[in-house]
Parts: sequence; structure tokens; C-alpha cells
Amino acid sequence: MPWPNSASFTESPMGLLFPGALAFFALTPLLVLAYLARERPRRVSVSSIMIFRSIGGRAGGRFGRPKLDWLFFVELLILSLAVLAMAGPFIIESSRQFAVVVDNSVAMQARMADGTVRFAVALDRINIELKEMNDGDHVTVYVTTPAPHPIAATFQSPGAARSAVDRLTATDAPADPAALAALLAQLASDTRLNNVIYAGAYPVTPPLPSRLRVYAFDAPVPNAALGSFTLRRDSFTATTLHGRVAVGNYGASPQTFTVMVSANGRTLAQQRLELQPDEVGAADFPNLPLEDTYRADLKPTDDLPVDNVAWATNAAVRSIAVLFVSPSPADANGLQSIPGIKVTARTPDAYTPDDLARADVAIFEYAVPKVMPTVNTLLVMPPPEDPIFDFVTSPASKTDVTSWRTTDPITDAVNFRLLNPRVGEFFGVHPWMQAVASGTDGALIIRGERQNHRFIATGFNLFPYLGRENLPMSILTLNMLSYLVGLGSNSAGYRTGQPWIVPAGTETIAMPSGRRVGVQSGTVFADVTETGLYQLIGDGGVTTLRAVNLDDLTASDLKNSPALKIEADESGGVAPTVTMEHKSLSGDILRVIVALALLEALVVYSRRRRVAVVRA
Repeated sequence: MPWPNSASFTESPMGLLFPGALAFFALTPLLVLAYLARERPRRVSVSSIMIFRSIGGRAGGRFGRPKLDWLFFVELLILSLAVLAMAGPFIIESSRQFAVVVDNSVAMQARMADGTVRFAVALDRINIELKEMNDGDHVTVYVTTPAPHPIAATFQSPGAARSAVDRLTATDAPADPAALAALLAQLASDTRLNNVIYAGAYPVTPPLPSRLRVYAFDAPVPNAALGSFTLRRDSFTATTLHGRVAVGNYGASPQTFTVMVSANGRTLAQQRLELQPDEVGAADFPNLPLEDTYRADLKPTDDLPVDNVAWATNAAVRSIAVLFVSPSPADANGLQSIPGIKVTARTPDAYTPDDLARADVAIFEYAVPKVMPTVNTLLVMPPPEDPIFDFVTSPASKTDVTSWRTTDPITDAVNFRLLNPRVGEFFGVHPWMQAVASGTDGALIIRGERQNHRFIATGFNLFPYLGRENLPMSILTLNMLSYLVGLGSNSAGYRTGQPWIVPAGTETIAMPSGRRVGVQSGTVFADVTETGLYQLIGDGGVTTLRAVNLDDLTASDLKNSPALKIEADESGGVAPTVTMEHKSLSGDILRVIVALALLEALVVYSRRRRVAVVRA
């Protein structure tokens, strides 16, 4: 359907910016005079060089009847074009401004009742709209994921926009309805735009702004989906993982599903569960063997395959890097006996903040850092009144624990009556760390969070780690390390559409599709638009895997797509139907002049290479 007030423009008015420059056409007769005075070469047979020279000398400066070859007309054309370029010719082009918003979110991958894919049908509708535009119209194309943005600068013709639209693909990332509504409202309020075309999975609540045309593909699609796929390890010594997979049923009737977990093509476990419409459940797998990667599949599959698969990695069971800073680095030796821990010991003089970049947990014994650590940290008998933590301590000749939090993960299963710590110190009231265990004259264990990192401080020494030789102290130490590294909590991986910071040492990221992207450590990686396993490749080819899933059951609910409410400010009235633009032709003329000059130069050069044959 043509746009209202559209028109076809079959003629483009022309004009000259400097018509007075046409007076230079009076120079063209001079070119004819130059040809009349030019020496006319003749072929003459002579018996000696002297006669040849005398004939040439007498014939050199004569005027005669002009013999105009095709080079003369080329030079005349060059001169005429130069004068025309000086006059500044232009044409007036008529154009309109359009914005096209294509929803390329994961919801557009769904198959509709007739078997067609939403995204393919949306592109067909957009192409029909583009074909109905005029050749001089300008088009800006936007997509919705990972955030609404234009795919390129404004296209100068609908044909160029069609080529770009045909190359678009739907991503595995969900759209942000609020951000999409804000974009449509902004475009519909822009008086420089004649019209805005939107095609996507979200309907728009009427009344529509006058400049907005909507193609909504929001017909309900029955769908079932996997949500989060979490793994956790309950202790350092655990030889299995506990897996949990969320499942949502967004169909019209109750259904029985099977969730299967596999690794390296081998099925590890499976579970059946029945869900009512709009119900979310979970499949538990308490004893998954240790593998590098895991895949969960939902059966039966449906019309949105991307959320029937979820991935997870063994990040929860990888080795924990511990940085141990102490004037007695030998105290760290016992930690090496704990499975899954790698220890690096430093003296305070050798320690630098750069050491934290390679650590998951830092332990400072009898010392504190000069700047706030950037990792979760355990402080053992820290000195008082340091400028970073500002501990207030008092000496303790007897450090028996008399009270503790019974439900705290740090105190879990610890028999404090058998702990028997030696001399130490009590903590006074701290501004942001709270007591976990206390003695007669103050706190002995305190913990808190700062700058998104966990911190624990103890008033007695936990080290060296003795294992079964001092079981209560060993359990307390393991509890603290587990709390600092997050053991016992779920490790759920990452979501499509959510950017993350590139870890230190990463140089390249290989996408699940095989595409590789060069990156820099510490920068934001926003191209998280595919589900699957991402390879983070560092120096020397060291590779870390990250699992990225849709993990958004709201986006998987294709029965209840939220409607967008567009509140566009149209106080400026309807945009102008046509924008008139002056397009200079001088540049095109100059390019023709250069081409003709090169052609003439080649011909003259070839003629000069001819050798006259003279017979004695």
C-alpha cells in the first residue's frame, strides 16, 4: 500500500550555480586557431637530409586549410566540459526520509501455524514497503538486539536498504520491550522523518502515531522452554555435581516433558516431569559426574528450537587459585593438600596488586594490602588502624569462642568447643563488617562486603592447615574458603543479550558459530547474541569455556507478548512530504575530463613512438 501523500518524480530540475562562467565558451575559437598554426606533417621522399630539412623549415609555420582529426574534437570536448564544470551545474533531487525497525530478537525465530518463520515473513513485508518507495528516498534501518541500534549510516536509496535487510538474521537474544518502545516513540516524534515502519513480535497499543506503520507477528505460539541450567559443588572434596534445570510450559494443555543431560555425546541422566499450562518446574540431577561441558535437551521439541537446549561448563569445579601473602609463606604449605586448590605464596615485600589478577581468593596473614583487593579476601590477624580496613583490635591471651551464628555458612558443622585457638586479638566495632563468632572481650571472626567483594577477618591464626590433625580448625578454614569462592551456590553461566567484561589475558573469543572476534582484556564484550559454548582464547592458546543460554522464560512465553505503548510527541505536525536537495554535477564532469585527458595522452604517446622511414 503506497504511503499517504506519496508522489512519483519523473523529472529532476537542473540549474547552474555560476552561470556567468559560461562566457568562457568564447575561448573555443582559440583552439581552432591553434590547429591552423600547427605544423602539418607530410610524408616526403628525399635524396638527402639537407633537402628534408629545407622542406620542413619552409612548411613549419604556415597556416593552411585545417585538418581536424578526432583528437581535436576530444580537446574541444574537454574544454567545453571544463567551462561547464566552472558554471557549477546541479540537479534538484526529491527525497523522503524513512526509518525501518526490524525485530531480530529470538522470538522472531518461532514458526507460525502455517509453518513459516516469523522473521522471514517480517523481512518480506519490509521489502514490499521498500519497493514502494521512490529511488531518491533515504532509509535508516534499525534492529532490536542486543540493544536497539541502526545497522549502518542512512542508506541513500531503498535498493541499498533492501540489500542490507536481506542480509539480516535473527539472533538468540531477547528484545527489551521498554527500549524498543522508547526507540519507536523517538522515531515517531522525529519531524524529519516522513514515516516509520516496524515489524516485530510485539504488538503496539492503539492509537498509533500518524507516522508509524506496524506489522506485529504476535499470534500465540505454544512453546516449552528450558530456563536456567545451574551446577554446584557442595565441597572441595565432592566428586559429583548437583545439576538443576528450570522448565516452563507455555502451551495450552498439560504436558509431560523429558529433560536429558549429556556430555561428550553420552547421556548422563534424564528426568520426566509433568507441567500444567503456564507452570514452571525444575528437573534435579544430584549426582552428575565431572565433565568439561554439559548439555541439557528438552523433549518433545517445538516451534522455537533455540530454548529447547541449554549448556553448562565445569567452571564450578575448576581449580581455585589462592594468593597467600605472609611474612611466613611456609604457613601456606598445608593448603596444597586440599583438592582443587592451587596456592601462590608471596612475602609482603614481594607482593604487588598485579598478583591479584591471577587469583580467585587472596589470604593476607599478619598483613593488609595498601589498596582494597579486587578479589574476595581472608585477613588473618590483621594489624590495627590500617588506612584501608580501619580495624580496631585489642590483644587476647585467651581466644575461646563463646558465641557464634548458628545458621552462617562459615560456622556450619564447626565444633567451636574443640577449636582451641591460641593467642590472638579481639575486634572492636567495625563500620561495615559484622561479627560471626565472638569471645569474652569482642569479635573473633567478622565478615562483610565491599565493592562487590567478600571479606573475612579472623582474630586468631588458622594456619598452617593441618587437615584431620586439627579437624575443627580445618572445617572452619574450608567453610571460609567455600564462602569466598562461592561453593555451595549455583553456577548458572551467562545469558544472551547480557554483555560481560573480557577476563584478563583473553585475546580472542570464538563464538558458537565459529566466528572469531579479537578483544582486549577489561573491555565490555556485547556481542553475546548466540547460545552455546564461547571459547575465550588467551596467550599461547589457553582456552576457557563459557556457557551462554537464552535463560529467559519471559522471552520464551509466546502466548502473552507484551504490547508496546508508544507515546510519541507529534506537536511538530506531519513531516514534509518531500525534501528537495541540490546535487552537484561538477564532480562527475571532472571525472569525465580526467578520463578523456588520459585517453588523449595515451594516443599522443603511441604516435611519438612511430619511426619515420627515410631512404638515402
